Amino acid sequence: MPRPNLTEIPLIDIAALGTGARDGVDEVAARIVAACEIAGFFYVSGHGVPNSRIAEIFDAADWFFAAPQVLRDALDVKTSPNFRGYVPMGIIGPNKPRRMLEAFQMMLDLPPDDPDVRAGNIMAGPNRWPDGAPAFRAAMEAYFAAMMDLTRLLLSAFARGLRLPDDFFSAHFRKPLTQLRLLHYPPQPPDSDAVGVEAHTDTGAFTILLQDDVGGLEVRTRDGRWIAAPPISGALVINIADMMQRWTNGRFVSTPHRVRNRTGRDRISVPFFANPDYRAVITPIAGARPDGEISYTPLACGPYVEAAYLAAWPHAERKQ
Repeated sequence: MPRPNLTEIPLIDIAALGTGARDGVDEVAARIVAACEIAGFFYVSGHGVPNSRIAEIFDAADWFFAAPQVLRDALDVKTSPNFRGYVPMGIIGPNKPRRMLEAFQMMLDLPPDDPDVRAGNIMAGPNRWPDGAPAFRAAMEAYFAAMMDLTRLLLSAFARGLRLPDDFFSAHFRKPLTQLRLLHYPPQPPDSDAVGVEAHTDTGAFTILLQDDVGGLEVRTRDGRWIAAPPISGALVINIADMMQRWTNGRFVSTPHRVRNRTGRDRISVPFFANPDYRAVITPIAGARPDGEISYTPLACGPYVEAAYLAAWPHAERKQ
């Protein structure tokens, strides 16, 4: 059956997920599944992330992108063996359009004695931080922890809505390849053809996005139109990514989106990319579709994410 065309991105109050009340959880899970099937995008309120935590991460972003360029350049991602640190304005792989954004990114921080770190896994290792900025690091780590908590709630809701065991997805997020990014989009002239980020879908399972009040995020409908996903006070944006589309055998949709900043103001956003474990294998759920057809082959998570990161940041040096 053809999917309805996206006309509006739904807003879902997910407070019940934090209470565990069965009836409330089931209702929220059903609404989430419906949004994932039709839109691949939805807003969440009642997510439990304190306003103070959100204010801290915006303060951290404002501080970092206003810091001297030499401080940011010292953390250039090209000098990182595992994709951590600063991404300068416009940097992306060959044959890609210039992105009018700069970024700072961190992942799960692993100690030197972690088996993946010892083995030289390019996706594993410690994060990199600017010298003399403990408040910046603290804000990043606290927000990362809050997003990990929210990820677990959403994974459980996805599973519940699909009539799967609550830990069906979360069992593959024990040591995940999650990534938190701070993004700064400078304003572009109204007649500019430059984009903050080009039309794309995300690589992993799903993304949790915090955006400031500037706007600029746009989502593509199935008939090719672009509709705005404007900021909603107190809400986060969730979008399904490529792995979850495969995992649900095409039942959930990974929807193209882009950012264009024509506001005349600097835009800050904070995406959290919920990616499974390196060794997770994304096997399509046989019963996810009524016709029982399998549309995808199993996918090894780690090599897939690694290839995507190497394409985006091709100068990152591999560990030997």
